[in-house]
Amino acid sequence: MAKVEAGATLPVVRVVGTHADLGRAMGTAKAAQIQRAVDAAIETLREQGITDDELRREIEPFVDISERFFPEYVVELRAMARAAAVRFNVLFRLNCHESRPAAPPRPAAPTVPEEPAVPTKDPDALAAAEEPAGAREALETHAGDGCTSVVSRGEQGVVVGHTEDSYSSAVVGLYLLDATVTEPTAATGAARSHLIGLNYAQTLPGCAAAANEHGLVILIDALPDAERVIGVPRHLVSRALLDLPSIDAAIDLLRTLPRGGGWNYVLVQGQRVVNVETTATKVVVTEVGDGGTLAHTNHYVDPALVASSGEPRPNSLARLARALELVLPGMSVPDMKALLRDRQGFPDSICRERTIGAFVADTAERRIEACWGEPDSGAWAVYSY
Repeated sequence: MAKVEAGATLPVVRVVGTHADLGRAMGTAKAAQIQRAVDAAIETLREQGITDDELRREIEPFVDISERFFPEYVVELRAMARAAAVRFNVLFRLNCHESRPAAPPRPAAPTVPEEPAVPTKDPDALAAAEEPAGAREALETHAGDGCTSVVSRGEQGVVVGHTEDSYSSAVVGLYLLDATVTEPTAATGAARSHLIGLNYAQTLPGCAAAANEHGLVILIDALPDAERVIGVPRHLVSRALLDLPSIDAAIDLLRTLPRGGGWNYVLVQGQRVVNVETTATKVVVTEVGDGGTLAHTNHYVDPALVASSGEPRPNSLARLARALELVLPGMSVPDMKALLRDRQGFPDSICRERTIGAFVADTAERRIEACWGEPDSGAWAVYSY
């Protein structure tokens, strides 16, 4: 079981340049971890009897739709693969769980926007409740029944907290990415964008917890979305959100983009807080009202989506109940960090052995703090966004 050395702060990768420069920087900085993840995926493909040609056929429709909507993010992945000296097809697979053959994809139906609901990281990975016996499975995926997101609104701004939960061996690949891209993106056409947040060695930015130069903070919780359609993979969807200027722009993208699968997106900007639960074909938007608090874990809470998603995992229910018990309006950054350290109900606690990192953001101060490893013992570092 991998552990972070006491007092060690989260590794940081900083880059300024084009989308290709960003991909090269990620691939170079985390080459060893990317190679291990790709080798693990190749071994799994061989055990499943999936040939190179079959892999190419499985990912091809997802690559095509990704290049149609977000060619710059495919450029990032290709540059990342070259820099790490790994096969692009396998690295793309690690950023496209929807292409796995367990549930054959079908053509996507048009996404129908839903009315806002009354306020009340992947399916395969969420099915694994325990640490795998070997490192190979742990390297291949990172969702693993985890992540708790909490939001507290105060008089001046919002304080958000997020635990990034995964297999414990994934901690060696976790890092903080501070990236400024100096060329246009398809999502906005803006000539420049800046993002900062937690990231995994083998993934595009955006699938954990991050903020951008517009003050938009995005927290991702994996959900058991059984739908799989041919659409833009979730990892590219969350990457695209980081280039957007506002919550409204993010909601619009989620409602109109043909998506391959669903995640939960906590969107915070200034004093506004919105939660968006998605499947591959449905979007439910919940605006956080006067109460000013929100918590979300790894199951759907919208009644319409609950009915079609199966029984929530007990671990996710326990973490959500505890987070809702602890969160209060007007929490400070130290208050939020204390919440993320909570171990009541262990091993089904907010802070646990699966917690490989944590993230806190203060929208009034435009500042984040990030921790490497479990937040009750790890060291925090401060960054601006």
